[in-house]
Amino acid sequence: MKIANAAFAFVLLSSGAAMADTKVLEHHVAQMKTGNLEAVLSDYAPNAVIVTPPGAMSKSGVFIGKDARTLFAILTNKENLPGNKTMQVSYENLGPDTTLMRWVQYKGTPKQLSGHDVFVVRGGKIVFQTVSIDPPKK
Repeated sequence: MKIANAAFAFVLLSSGAAMADTKVLEHHVAQMKTGNLEAVLSDYAPNAVIVTPPGAMSKSGVFIGKDARTLFAILTNKENLPGNKTMQVSYENLGPDTTLMRWVQYKGTPKQLSGHDVFVVRGGKIVFQTVSIDPPKK
């Protein structure tokens, strides 16, 4: 499965032509911070693929198309909103239409959570996203 995901990501990453659109990602983060589910979903293409750590949000960790609603309904709910509001992000352009977003929530507190997402943005919509969460600091 990891090899298939890596191969799929490579095809997506190597096939674009324009620079990554961080405006879409900035909108995405702003809407996550407000918990606006519909606005978050509007950033995604209808057939977008989102890959999260298996078992965290679903058994497979893969959300395709309309399945994104299930994922973001959890991530924008009132239980997760305080962490979203504290989220700090930085962006690194990885290539034609691909951006690495590093993020941290509750920075400098015992609740600190961090990770990085890789986004592929085409035509003003997110078409692919991977989510990685850093192991907790001890």
